[in-house]
Amino acid sequence: MRLKIGLATMQPAWKLILQQEGMDFEFVDLNDPVMIDDYSLLLINKPLDLVKRGNLNAFLMSGGAAIICAPVFAEMYHHKLHSTHRKFCLPSSDSIFADLGLIDFYTRFNWIDSKKVKDLDANLKIQYQKMGNGFVLILPFNVNSLISNTQSRRKKFPFDRKELPSEIVAKVSKGKIREIVFRCLQFLHDQRKIPLVQKWRFPNDWRNFFMFRVDTDFCTAEQATALYELCKKHKIRGTWFVDTVSQETLQQVYAKMPDQEIALHCRRHLVFPDYKTNKENIENGLSDLKEAGITVSGFAAPFGDWNENLARVLSEKGFKYSTEFTLDYDDLPFFPIVNNKAASVLQIPIHPMSTGRMHRSHFSKEEKWNYYKVYMDNCLLTGNPIFLYHHPSHGNLDIFDKIFRYVNLKQINSLTYQEYADWWQKKIDLKIELNYDKNEISSEFEKVPDNIQLRISKNEEFAFANLKTTINLEKLN
Repeated sequence: MRLKIGLATMQPAWKLILQQEGMDFEFVDLNDPVMIDDYSLLLINKPLDLVKRGNLNAFLMSGGAAIICAPVFAEMYHHKLHSTHRKFCLPSSDSIFADLGLIDFYTRFNWIDSKKVKDLDANLKIQYQKMGNGFVLILPFNVNSLISNTQSRRKKFPFDRKELPSEIVAKVSKGKIREIVFRCLQFLHDQRKIPLVQKWRFPNDWRNFFMFRVDTDFCTAEQATALYELCKKHKIRGTWFVDTVSQETLQQVYAKMPDQEIALHCRRHLVFPDYKTNKENIENGLSDLKEAGITVSGFAAPFGDWNENLARVLSEKGFKYSTEFTLDYDDLPFFPIVNNKAASVLQIPIHPMSTGRMHRSHFSKEEKWNYYKVYMDNCLLTGNPIFLYHHPSHGNLDIFDKIFRYVNLKQINSLTYQEYADWWQKKIDLKIELNYDKNEISSEFEKVPDNIQLRISKNEEFAFANLKTTINLEKLN
């Protein structure tokens, strides 16, 4: 059978999540019958007419699986619908989502009132129903509207103390929404007893990696040099998002960092609501960098701010990537949704907590180090990349000396932002046709890709494998 997900409607947020998770998908026209081996599951986001509904039902009754949002399910199968607004929610302690913790939604939840429908998570109102030999999983929220949300708000970040640090970040927990969707996909693959295969999020055979972002606004040449020396000491290759006010600092400090990546932060440390002023600020910064002999491919907005006019300027100026935590944080890279379609500049989310924010909440040095260690350990445990950032003007070199030592102790590989953006695009561009039969996965591809591996999960186990024409699951570790 084909290990491919069929989208009945190509909504941009679903494409975004499936690209993040490295899963194969295509549009499926339900005007024609769909065989049980054509797709591992279907995604249904709009009501279907009688012909399409009949083909969906035949697919499900014969053993297929689908994800359907609750209002669509209620309309198609004539169920009563309950509804409420949820700012945030904590998953049920006994569900497959339990470890995700508090999730910010700020949206309307809808769920089905029927004895035929069971809870996968009673708190999140995620439900499922057996239909013949198949399964339907019912989501209470609109994934497309949540992932497309560009609003921000100040949030507190959890730690084991009374006074918590805060930052203005994306209003919706998009990284956790993605994780919910992925676990739903995994649940349905397990119900069908077929493997879920992903192009994995790390290159080579890495199990994790570390990226270090430096925002140089308001720092002196001496502060920048001191942090650079610390990076060299620990062989950390960071990405420095520089302000361009001082031509002397650009030429005497940043232009002389051959083992680091230089990117643009700002000329003026502001993001503007309009296109014209954003364009002027970025063009001035690029001109300053050109005068210093520095070329860049990345951008990080002051204060982590993002808006569609900024995105338009970045696209026109040919930036490969940007990183703004008011759009998203603690997540995998993606192309933002602008005017209901994917933008051209890759967004690379980071963990948004800085030592400056912790200082405002009266953290001791030991608490700052412990906060970062807990974050890094959690990333190692969950298989999420470690993205940290720092302002040289905040000092705290002793904290980052400990962080860099820990990265090397754990043998965590390091990448610059440009390297990761280039690799991520290569991963997206790699097209693979996967088929599953008798505990073997067969693959079709143009050539063996460099530095890309597969993650194969089935029945609560997973393994990594290099891409090749045939993979025997029994021989995987």
